[in-house]
Amino acid sequence: MRTILDLERPTNADRVWLDPPSPHTLIQRIAVGDSAALDALYALYSRQLLSYLIGQLTDRQLAEEVLQDVMLAVWKSAARFQGNSSVLTWLLAIARHHAINARGRRKLPLSTLYDSAVGHDPELSRSLEQDADRAQIQTALSHLSAEQRETLELIFYHELSGAEAANVLGVAPGTIKSRLSRALITLRRVLRKEDLSHE
Repeated sequence: MRTILDLERPTNADRVWLDPPSPHTLIQRIAVGDSAALDALYALYSRQLLSYLIGQLTDRQLAEEVLQDVMLAVWKSAARFQGNSSVLTWLLAIARHHAINARGRRKLPLSTLYDSAVGHDPELSRSLEQDADRAQIQTALSHLSAEQRETLELIFYHELSGAEAANVLGVAPGTIKSRLSRALITLRRVLRKEDLSHE
């Protein structure tokens, strides 16, 4: 039987965070079975994770189902989170794994990738828009490899650092720099209508 003191103390089901804990603290609490912390983590990152999954799967309903699988994986594996990366980076790595398992790698719509890339990188925007209009750039994006597009998506759309993107993709940070550089070179060459047949 709950006493008056107990009624003043929120349970996991009705807890309201007065001072929202950090994402790392939420993971620590999830690791010891705190379901309210999982709810708080979901509230914090679900929109971003769903956006990522829709971009990978091109199917909102499937993305919503996979998001539930991602959160279940978080619940089960929170104790293994070592804090070597940001929580978002860790969550995106889990989401990527589940998206690949669900339906293979899918591409973010070109219009979304274009808007994100040029919106977050003024130098890229100036470099590309000197040579072409929006439609031409969207067409040029289709010439990128799947790896280059996925790298651009993580850097520009999800605003990860190079190191964070490398962590999500399981590659060295230098690989991210190389992919970004090659992507920009390819985009410029396509926009200038240069022959890419020797690539």
